[in-house]
Amino acid sequence: MTSTLLPENTPGAELSLLEDGARYALLQRLTPVLQHQIMGNFQSMDMLAVMMDRRLQSASPDLGNLRQDCTLLGSVSESAIKSVINLLTWVCPKPAATQRFDAGVEECAALLLNDFKLKGFVIANEVPPVAAEFSCRALRSVVSAALFCLSDQATAPATLTLRAQAFPDRIDLTIDLLCTEQEQAKHVYSNGYRLLNWRDLELLAAAESVGLARSDSGAWLSFRLPAEHQKLPAALVASG
Repeated sequence: MTSTLLPENTPGAELSLLEDGARYALLQRLTPVLQHQIMGNFQSMDMLAVMMDRRLQSASPDLGNLRQDCTLLGSVSESAIKSVINLLTWVCPKPAATQRFDAGVEECAALLLNDFKLKGFVIANEVPPVAAEFSCRALRSVVSAALFCLSDQATAPATLTLRAQAFPDRIDLTIDLLCTEQEQAKHVYSNGYRLLNWRDLELLAAAESVGLARSDSGAWLSFRLPAEHQKLPAALVASG
């Protein structure tokens, strides 16, 4: 029986639900990493607070040093707040936000670096300077999902190498996976959440209009250049 209040989902609506599921699965994997980064941003503030407390307990506190500590604490806290606000945009991205291609790839690689080390994986970012601007959401969601997907599907610890090549109408990003310990089983740290599969990656790439294909050693991603950069020589597109 079909309810008149709840019409059957159209194919487009079903695809949207699958995309939402893929985004949720990615967010579950990113959340522990983001939490760790946020805690790290405030660790230096805790250390400064402890040091200031010890100085205040002195019989004759050095007010000059305390003023310097207060200034430093203010600077560190401001930097931490800015960093946390930026990290929160991973959860709630700004639709119009853009960033340089190389900076976006480096951001993803740096964010996941320590988490992947726990699983025995190494991320090697060899992407050269690429001046073209791309959607933050597209870079973050597709590149991080590709790294998770390839590591989840690997049968042993491996090195994931990112390389990019500029063309007049697009930037191609390759992620090559090379297993480093054939005989040793990998350590799986998924925090109780499901692993990302290739279908998840396909859905996220399609949603961001990013080309995707399997390669012999990993994955190939193609980011179409914005209109203002199209038909430019590759050397200009990849200028620092």
